[in-house]
Amino acid sequence: MKAKARGRFFSVLLTMVVLAAGLAALVSLPQQASAYSGIEIQFDHPTFAGRSQTVQCRLAISGGPAGDYGGNFTYKAEIVADNTTGSSVTPSTQTSESGTFNFNVTMPGEAPQTIKIKINATSKESITRESTYKVREYQIDVVEPIEISATVYNTGAVDAVGVTARFYADGTILGTQTFDVPSGGSTELLYNWTWMDVPSGKHVVTVTVDDPSEIVEFSDGNNVYTMTVYIGDQGNPIGAVLTVGVIIMAVLVTLTLMQKPAKRRKS
Repeated sequence: MKAKARGRFFSVLLTMVVLAAGLAALVSLPQQASAYSGIEIQFDHPTFAGRSQTVQCRLAISGGPAGDYGGNFTYKAEIVADNTTGSSVTPSTQTSESGTFNFNVTMPGEAPQTIKIKINATSKESITRESTYKVREYQIDVVEPIEISATVYNTGAVDAVGVTARFYADGTILGTQTFDVPSGGSTELLYNWTWMDVPSGKHVVTVTVDDPSEIVEFSDGNNVYTMTVYIGDQGNPIGAVLTVGVIIMAVLVTLTLMQKPAKRRKS
């Protein structure tokens, strides 16, 4: 009897140990899942951009299963707007271990409007394949850009390579552009001045060219072109004013080129 009692005791004890081990395994899974840190998203992007303009954005994802135990981070991005015609995110999805991504966002062709960049960020652990995700939306105001245009000429006998143009508004640099001009040829410089709020009144737009060989210039023989525009109070006339200014400038450049005498050769 004692042997049978001992056998029953050990059998019950073994069953209890097996059950306890199974329960411990079941309990440990949700505890491990709940122990993951939260996903953090850092998205560097412009607050506004011109219609049809392409801007580069930087996304950093951290935390979650991949951040705590190792794995991969993935994002999926899309544009949400009333009119998304012409817009895109390239690439719209990527996966990496670092969680750092760079991608381009092209604005819609309609302005003004506000778009949202919707980002779904996922963090997946490499062994258990368990994952968590977070969705965030970021706004970008799409505005009507102002086109600054100027034409430069190569008056030399050789090609001009690596010429730099700089665009200014009211003394503040807007951007730079590097270009080449063939011998005896010309190139039109274009820059989209993207803005949110330009005060009414007088504004000075300047384009400069920096050519080490000194053979690229505007039609008047200088390497600096300045145009004064006036912004009114009614509506949004700045685009029209600058467009008229660009047209006038183009006409003046053409007339000046026709009247410009040939350069004398140095003896």
